[in-house]
Amino acid sequence: YGSWEDMHVDIWGPRTGKTTSRAIPAILAAPGSVLVTSNKRDVVDATRDLRAERGPVWVFDPQHIAGEQPTRWWWNPLSYVTDEVQASKLAAHFASGSRAPGARTDAFFDPAGQDLLAGLLLAAAVDRRPITDVYRWLTRPTDDTPMRLVAAAGYELTADQLAGVIFAPDKQRGGVYGTAQQMASCLTNRQIAAWVTPQGPDDPRAQLQATDFVHADGGTLYSLSKEGTSTAGPLVTALTAAVAEAAENLAARSAGGRLQTPLLGVLDEAANVCRWTDLPALYSHFGSRGIILMTILQSWSQGVDVWGESGMRKLWSAANIAVYGGGVKERDFLDTLAAMIGDYDKTTRSVSIGDRHRNITQQLNRQRILEAADLAAMPPGRAVVFASGARPTLIATQPWMTSPDAAAIRASIAAHDPSRDTQLQETST
Repeated sequence: YGSWEDMHVDIWGPRTGKTTSRAIPAILAAPGSVLVTSNKRDVVDATRDLRAERGPVWVFDPQHIAGEQPTRWWWNPLSYVTDEVQASKLAAHFASGSRAPGARTDAFFDPAGQDLLAGLLLAAAVDRRPITDVYRWLTRPTDDTPMRLVAAAGYELTADQLAGVIFAPDKQRGGVYGTAQQMASCLTNRQIAAWVTPQGPDDPRAQLQATDFVHADGGTLYSLSKEGTSTAGPLVTALTAAVAEAAENLAARSAGGRLQTPLLGVLDEAANVCRWTDLPALYSHFGSRGIILMTILQSWSQGVDVWGESGMRKLWSAANIAVYGGGVKERDFLDTLAAMIGDYDKTTRSVSIGDRHRNITQQLNRQRILEAADLAAMPPGRAVVFASGARPTLIATQPWMTSPDAAAIRASIAAHDPSRDTQLQETST
């Protein structure tokens, strides 16, 4: 349990019950709006029908993980770009999401490519173009249209920045444009593009607005992506950040500077599909705004790949509730947990018997409560909770199967079983 000011970080190895014991129960316990990221459909299938009873459900599924089609609604990432600062943030999401974990970056071309991408995103936003035009500009390094667009909109320094790249020597310009192309490579996927671009001038689909979502209490937004490069991960990260920032703006205008009804963000598989580089710095701040985040990772190393060692330590320290669910085999991390769990004083007694007398001696020895080997071998159904102001606690986890909502969750899973349509078709034929 945590209060609606507590931020969470969870580290559970594969197949240890993080979805059944943490993600699903948290989503269903949320009193207001919920934002979920994942790379699997199980959390969507299990909770969407129950969440639909509280408000609208949106499933952002550019890679067809849950079988959703972009026929009902779409989201324009450029609606997030209101000035050069927001353009820079969106470019950062593309950069972090397109980079392989642990990949080395070039000290010149990576920052220059990200700045170029930010300028092109701003140009597309001010001229109300689809985001796919950004990639088209990246394939035409000598096209000065973006420079002219941002200059006409009053962003003269951004225009000068674009001019510096467009009119740079060929090799330098080619390197910067090539780097930016890699960052925006997901836009070349037609299946992804259908979710983030209008389908003609009179697109009948509803357009998701982050501000509308946070104002409509009780809605649920699922953002799904596969892991790896050239996936929809940058867009999932951008949508997550857009909703969180809209909630932050609403909180700033609310009584006490916080949301009247908390917003819960369950960032499952965060290191794979939601590489939000600013997350450690924002963690404690969001808690005071009523924006409660639960970041779920499979290992400490996953977090280090995204945020670096210092960033991961900052994220872990900023969490009021940190949970280790077992299944991790990283010695340094487990040694750290063992030290945090602490020691206990064990009294040993020895008896010596001599002629006509017996001597009893007692000795106090300090030993670890749990060794790294114990934490590595922790069985399913157990977890260690590190909560602020309390000693670490070994708990028995409570999966959704033991909850009062178990029947309704099973019904939701059955209703959205991907094999159900196939079975119905076979029956009808």
